[in-house]
Amino acid sequence: MTNILYIASRSDIAGGEVYLLDVFRHLDHSRFTPLVVVPGEGAFKVKLDELGIRCLVVTADYGWLKPPAPWYRFLSDMPQRVRQLEKIIHAENIGLVHTNSNMILDGALAAKLAGVRHVLVVHIPFQGNLPIYQRVPIQPATFAQLAGDLSSRLIAVAEPVAASLSPPVSREKIRVIHNGLELQKYVDAVSLADGSVRGELGITRDTPLIAAVGRINPDKGFEYFVEAAAKVRQSIPEAHFVIAGAADSPQYEQDLHARIAQMGISDHMHLLGFRADVPRILAEADVFALTSRTEGGPYVLIEAMACGCACVVTRCGGFVEHVIRHGETGFLVDYGDATDTANHLLELLRDVNKRTRFAEAGKALVFSGEFDVRNSVGKLMQVYQEMLDEASPTPGSYAVDLFLQTASEIGYLGEKVTDMEERLKKAERAAQLLLDNPLARFARRIF
Repeated sequence: MTNILYIASRSDIAGGEVYLLDVFRHLDHSRFTPLVVVPGEGAFKVKLDELGIRCLVVTADYGWLKPPAPWYRFLSDMPQRVRQLEKIIHAENIGLVHTNSNMILDGALAAKLAGVRHVLVVHIPFQGNLPIYQRVPIQPATFAQLAGDLSSRLIAVAEPVAASLSPPVSREKIRVIHNGLELQKYVDAVSLADGSVRGELGITRDTPLIAAVGRINPDKGFEYFVEAAAKVRQSIPEAHFVIAGAADSPQYEQDLHARIAQMGISDHMHLLGFRADVPRILAEADVFALTSRTEGGPYVLIEAMACGCACVVTRCGGFVEHVIRHGETGFLVDYGDATDTANHLLELLRDVNKRTRFAEAGKALVFSGEFDVRNSVGKLMQVYQEMLDEASPTPGSYAVDLFLQTASEIGYLGEKVTDMEERLKKAERAAQLLLDNPLARFARRIF
């Protein structure tokens, strides 16, 4: 029996958390015992509790930090977080650490210090705008080398993601494992579709309905979905559109609402927020649109295909072009091309035969076995066993210790400088108010 420590990046539920929940449902618990570290209380911890999975909170903000103060605080707290994880590794007799996000180094650093194996699941190619790299402008190859040095294995959710890591990482160290689905869930959603989602939206069964799903975040490109929707309505004014997903960026959400109002489609564009019944929504949609800038293994795309949705998808990386074969299982468009997106949506809405043909071909591909969660988790457990059959890493690392000390000092100094800048701004504002005071102006005139 091996105890595995899973490091999660979010306290709510997004694609990475759905992935972990599926892993825990299908993990061989006679061989592996999971313990999950989450960055805070939230919906993800609630789900873990329901599954009976032990969960610990190590407080952290891995979100979209707005420099400078939150960034420096993040750095200042890093040594404490890593040491806390190292203590957990020793106290819980952890044999393997599984980090589930590109955004987190804490688990890998703790594993290095404790001398245990570490696996990083890379869900998306490296992005320089991810929070931890906002003020550490490293290159993709540097990230790959860092991930490779800190990990016994790297798991990429699609071949293009693996290619982004190698070189410099040796391909022998990388495994490609596609995200998997509990396929019966989608079979049930389709068979139970009763029009209740359309009733909630106030539309009929015959009303054209186009769905999009994802976090309300700039990377998802929903502004182009909104623009495409407005263009579709010029030809099919009765069409309705739905976006299901939690707000991940308040400013972007505000801008999106403003754009919807500006395009005059507020009555036909429904933003539903986070939904736990995504299969039910997809089962009643006619067409699915994915407008992302970049993806690794977008769960929602294979979810839509499993529900029999014809799809219009941006060339956003990951396994997208593996499952969407242009003109066969869906349409591919360039990121940001709202006109092309709208034209293909119109083509599918007008041509029922083509829509049905795409939907059936996509569904057959998803149900071929490649995206069955049992296969995906089976391959993951094989990787675990490969790592466990190898000698354990040597505990300790002068590089990690120096890195943590440097992060702590930069964070401390940064917080002090930021505080001084704020104090100076307040003093300048006070001085300006004093100088602008009528009595002060009168005194200057007298002098």
